[in-house]
Amino acid sequence: MIEYIRGMIEDIGQDHVVIDFMGIGIKVFVPFSTLKVLPPKGNIVKLYTYLHVKEERFQIFGFKTKEELDLFEKLLFVNGVGPKGALSILSVISIDNFIKAVNAGDYKTIVTAPGIGRKTAERIILELKDKLPKEVAYEGENNFSNDVLEALLTLGYTKSEAIYALADVDCSNVEEAVKQALKKLMK
Repeated sequence: MIEYIRGMIEDIGQDHVVIDFMGIGIKVFVPFSTLKVLPPKGNIVKLYTYLHVKEERFQIFGFKTKEELDLFEKLLFVNGVGPKGALSILSVISIDNFIKAVNAGDYKTIVTAPGIGRKTAERIILELKDKLPKEVAYEGENNFSNDVLEALLTLGYTKSEAIYALADVDCSNVEEAVKQALKKLMK
């Protein structure tokens, strides 16, 4: 198995990048989420890879993060989802939004990926619901204070309930944030 590839970017296509690795041009298929963060041609890049072998065809898929690679591999285990479908999902849905959609049973978000229909989206939800984290690591403006989270956990709420309750709460004031989260949880 090829864990990752590091080399100079020779060419960038709509769904792939060609990496010069020790004088060999390797075509690596990538989702749009990876494509948009790649440096320009001539720069060195490291991509985490998955080697897909089918009959006499070998394809390498690359990802900027291990999390993208992990989700790609999980999608491949879903009946009816191949590398093209998995890549399509990762191209249009962020990992956090995908996890939220699966946990909420929201097939409409998943069908926004080209080539993924309702039945396939429902199968993805059914097969991955217990294999994905129950909560999403919120970043940026949704970054909550550990103090607020700990307060809710101490009150007996689960981590996923606490994270759900804190999704839209301003956590700059711990006491006020706990009050707002409790109101949301008691509805």
